[in-house]
Amino acid sequence: MSRPPVLEFPIPVLRTGEVCEVVPGVHWLRMRLPYRLNHVNLWLIEDGDDLTVVDVGMNLPESRETWQAVLSGQFAFRRIRRVIGTHYHSDHIGLAAWMCETYDAPFYASHIEWCMARSLGIDGTQSLLDAQRDFYARLGYDAAQLARLDAVGNAYAAKVIPVPPVMHRLRRDDELTIGGRTWRVIAAAGHSPEMICLFAADPGILIAGDHLLPSITPNVSIYPAEPEGDPLGDYLGSFAPFRDLPEDTLVLPSHGRPFRGLHARIRQIEEHHADRLEKVVAACAEPKSIVEMLGVLFDTELNDHERVIASGEALAHVRYLQYRDRLAESRVDGVLRFRAVG
Repeated sequence: MSRPPVLEFPIPVLRTGEVCEVVPGVHWLRMRLPYRLNHVNLWLIEDGDDLTVVDVGMNLPESRETWQAVLSGQFAFRRIRRVIGTHYHSDHIGLAAWMCETYDAPFYASHIEWCMARSLGIDGTQSLLDAQRDFYARLGYDAAQLARLDAVGNAYAAKVIPVPPVMHRLRRDDELTIGGRTWRVIAAAGHSPEMICLFAADPGILIAGDHLLPSITPNVSIYPAEPEGDPLGDYLGSFAPFRDLPEDTLVLPSHGRPFRGLHARIRQIEEHHADRLEKVVAACAEPKSIVEMLGVLFDTELNDHERVIASGEALAHVRYLQYRDRLAESRVDGVLRFRAVG
């Protein structure tokens, strides 16, 4: 058996609320999250006398306090030139509007991510909640679980300040000059529809968002808005532009530590999903609902928040297999069930 590829971690673990310089002019800030995945990594890039901020964290009082301490401390007297959101998830852009308004900075994002953040951040309609309830009922949630979802309502809106109504659009292969370096935009799908990653050939660094993480794989989920999507297909088909980057690229992920071993990590992720997909097929020898699939894919007890995320990921796996003619769908008493074909 071949030895699994080994990643290199050249930078020590950073404590929550601390900042360190990963390469000259690029700084890592680790921000706390109130989940089992207990942190998110944010990036500050020196831009002459200014700063460009990449991701800002969730809308939590302590996150604002951390930012205020950082920006009044070692970065005092630097103006924030721009705020870039890698994607719409709340732990990345929940505070974007606060930072843009407080520091009079423009907001940059891809168009789809901005639209997702803007619409979900302000949607308080009953139709949204009805669609959510119908979606999870089809996955096999029981009445008590559905009632708790109803009580939460629009969970996304509770974690964000709606992003600014005006943005600067980032597209694939756009180039930004920040701190005398050219940063190329690489767009990646799967974890979110049009995540923005940023690569600087000199000195060889990649701000990877959630697309490439060193020790876990990003959540790739189907959500109520697009119940028949194929995000796992999008994700597994998204690695081509990253394979073209040098193997010794320093990857700056949104969770975990900066690492080297980009191509090795891509192979690890592909092998991980291949194993999980085979596990799903084997489990579906008899028809399974998505709720029944949770025990197949996840070996830990899930709270309500984690169950929602895990359900979306389980559905993404079965849809991937369904669209490649390895699973067939049926519906029994309104609940989706999937069975292996052949």
